[in-house]
Amino acid sequence: MTMLKYVTRSLAALALTVATFGAGATQASARSAPTGIICYQAHVQNIGWMDWNCDGEWAGTRDRALNLEAVRIHVNSVSDYFKVCAKAHRSNHGWDDHYECASNGHDIQIGTTGTIGYYNPMEAMRIYIDGATGGPDGNAYVRNIGWLPGPTYFVNFWETMEIGTTGRGLPMESFWIKWV
Repeated sequence: MTMLKYVTRSLAALALTVATFGAGATQASARSAPTGIICYQAHVQNIGWMDWNCDGEWAGTRDRALNLEAVRIHVNSVSDYFKVCAKAHRSNHGWDDHYECASNGHDIQIGTTGTIGYYNPMEAMRIYIDGATGGPDGNAYVRNIGWLPGPTYFVNFWETMEIGTTGRGLPMESFWIKWV
């Protein structure tokens, strides 16, 4: 291999690593139960429910053209007043009518799980945290784009974070969220 090819490949690999981990996502680790502050589980086309991921680890798949169909979110907090609320934007449907909210020790589910007549890939999600200082941070890996460019979204108490895209017909494949 020529030196130019070697340098080009090395720089491309470094850029991919920086783009992925610099965006705030960390490598996913397998969990059969939610063990972090905010944990989430991805339901992926042709796979089903995947293992739990928590606190900034990415969930779902990347570069496999498999749609994110639904998400479960679980909250483990020191406060019973702390809760996370979310809703999905789905292809051919738009935004869900209302937020689903999870308090300490509970789960919510947004999106659909491939039920006949209800299958709609998730294109975006909105999340807010109630009853705590700080807010959610996160990003989405979107078909034909990859990780969304720019800084991730930090949202203050009672403000809503939106990840993904709307109006472009591009499904999410992966995402990460954390409380900051």
